[in-house]
Amino acid sequence: MSNVIEAAAGRRREIFAAISSANGTDDAIQAISHLLAVSADEAREVLRAPLESFVGATTEHAVPAGPAGFELQPFKDSDDHRSLYHSRSSDSSSATGGEWDENRTEQERRDGLSRIDSESAMWFVAVDTARGSAVGLVFGEQTNDGDVDVAIWIHPEERKKGYGMLSLKESRRELAAFFPGKHVIVRAPLAGK
Repeated sequence: MSNVIEAAAGRRREIFAAISSANGTDDAIQAISHLLAVSADEAREVLRAPLESFVGATTEHAVPAGPAGFELQPFKDSDDHRSLYHSRSSDSSSATGGEWDENRTEQERRDGLSRIDSESAMWFVAVDTARGSAVGLVFGEQTNDGDVDVAIWIHPEERKKGYGMLSLKESRRELAAFFPGKHVIVRAPLAGK
């Protein structure tokens, strides 16, 4: 593991926060470069590193345990999950840039359900089980090279409560079981994708 990856792993909460709130890849690279005081090329190396490089790394700061009850539930073709997906598509800080209309959102949701059925994707709803409340979405998509891209969206009202980190940890376990032997990679969101 390179020094820059080790440094990023030691500050993984800040790195993941920067990636999840970035407005595209260039913005994520700039944020990581600033956080770690490294070049853009080194920041790009962090962005491309497999998730395994970060999960389980130690840090000098204690990491809060997060909410008392949390789980990932499979995304289903239900009214509740549809509503949550539509909330994500209208969120300007999400990978959609908040620019998807109703028709595009529905088409993307149906396409995603089709990929789930064909076992080339796994989507989850992040749930605070103590409140019985859905707080976000996790998308695991197998790429052409066999890796699994992971994108996490937490509802704006539920951010900075530890759900993002819990989603990351749980999704790694779930996706590793569903896609054995594949690299699980967190990518910065690309607006409009």
